[in-house]
Amino acid sequence: MLETIIVTLAGWMLLAASAFRYRRDLGITAPGTIQLLRIAAAAALTLAFLRCGAPVSGERVVRFLGGGSIAAVIMVGTLSVAPMFMLRPVVLILGMARALRPSKDEHRTASA
Repeated sequence: MLETIIVTLAGWMLLAASAFRYRRDLGITAPGTIQLLRIAAAAALTLAFLRCGAPVSGERVVRFLGGGSIAAVIMVGTLSVAPMFMLRPVVLILGMARALRPSKDEHRTASA
């Protein structure tokens, strides 16, 4: 159950970061980045459903809904108090991805 809560919390965090209210404050403007955040959130929620520790039955659905709702309450409570604290991991990951990706100028000079 703890694994389900942690993974769904990550999914809700990515989904919250793609919402207009928070992405404006985070400085996320690229449509591709927004789409990537939403796809990653859907993948995390799907992973939580598939790995919630029960055979495919009603118990799996109940565990997923229980863990997801606990994670959602944690996310909403934290976003109400300190949204940038909760979304800081998303900013760090996007910053690392930008640093690792070569810029357009570097790509031009390498191919010339």
